[in-house]
Amino acid sequence: MFDVVCVGGATQDVFIKSDLSKIIRISDVLSDKEYLSYDYGSKVGIEDIQFLTGGGATNTAVAFARLGLSAAFLGKVSRTDDAGARIVAELQEEGVDTSRAVYSNSQPTGYSVILVSYAGDRTALTFRGANNTLDEDDIDWAVLDETKWLYMSSLSGRSAQMAQTIARRAAEKGVKVAFNPGSTQLKTRIRGLRSILETTEILIINREEAEMLTGIEGARHWVDDEACNLCGKCVEACGEGIFQEVEGRIVVRNVDLCRRCGDCMKACRSGAILLEPWTYNLFEIFNVLAETGVKLVVITDGRAGAQASDGESIYYFPPYSAPVVDTLGAGDSFGSGLVAGFIRDGDIQSALKLASANASSVVRYFGAKQGLLTLEEAEDIIREKEEQEEKIHFVRKIPFRQRVMK
Repeated sequence: MFDVVCVGGATQDVFIKSDLSKIIRISDVLSDKEYLSYDYGSKVGIEDIQFLTGGGATNTAVAFARLGLSAAFLGKVSRTDDAGARIVAELQEEGVDTSRAVYSNSQPTGYSVILVSYAGDRTALTFRGANNTLDEDDIDWAVLDETKWLYMSSLSGRSAQMAQTIARRAAEKGVKVAFNPGSTQLKTRIRGLRSILETTEILIINREEAEMLTGIEGARHWVDDEACNLCGKCVEACGEGIFQEVEGRIVVRNVDLCRRCGDCMKACRSGAILLEPWTYNLFEIFNVLAETGVKLVVITDGRAGAQASDGESIYYFPPYSAPVVDTLGAGDSFGSGLVAGFIRDGDIQSALKLASANASSVVRYFGAKQGLLTLEEAEDIIREKEEQEEKIHFVRKIPFRQRVMK
């Protein structure tokens, strides 16, 4: 019996890093967007190139295996090219079961070229290949009798149509589903994914994906004006001067100075401080997703950490600090770490810690697998962070209040 079967993509990844890359930032009052660019028409030198493997199903399967869970890979690669053989061999070396892998005789294995900026962020140019052609007839559905969990990551092309079938069959077998949808699926919005979401145990997406899925933007809104009695306690508590009283209301300035100490929320007796300024207010998004039937929604937001809601409370957790080489594997390492923690003891707070530890290690390396942790290594990081940065690295739980979503 497997702890988890990972369904999704498998790719050969080529990482190219150039310090001549440029990051263009465009900001307005509601959002910040960044673009990776190079001088048009020029020959751009590179500092590093690496050939690795990736894809959501292979990344998460290896992550689960290293964390001590029994994992199987269910995805499609070419039967004839070197990339497909390399991916399967690497999974086997990591202790992942590959007996459910599917092979294509006509399409090459998926391939990605990842352009990495000097800051560690990246843009991926992706050829889906065999990943696009996973069909219902390809799958040995007996695998659902042999697993407790299904981790379903991005499915593209005609394979994306499989997601509803997979989720339905899993539900019929009593298999719990963790779902990390891709862009093809997210574009169908909630209406297109409702049949999957209503059977999903854990939904894992980033903030931009949550906004795409729901059609709601995360808010830079931290103070409930209706609940605020202008006592000024938050102004006094914040040593950075982030909270200010202006024209009869409390406003927030210079959010980048927030130390994540929590003093503002502790000082506010009226409950008007909804959450701290270092993160986005996603309450309305959580409310909409809770109505779909998802048991636990987890939304990541890069340097702003992660938030999770079980429909009763919202938990939010800042990321563990780490030098960033490449962020490509951060999402898969976080998602697999979170689900692994949840499988082990069902506790949201400890799952968030394990997820953050895993992600903080992966971003130190090129590729999505090199930094994946064993359970012992992850526990060491969590212990070290809690000892060194006790006030910063916490999981805070706040009530899921309907009134803040008006």
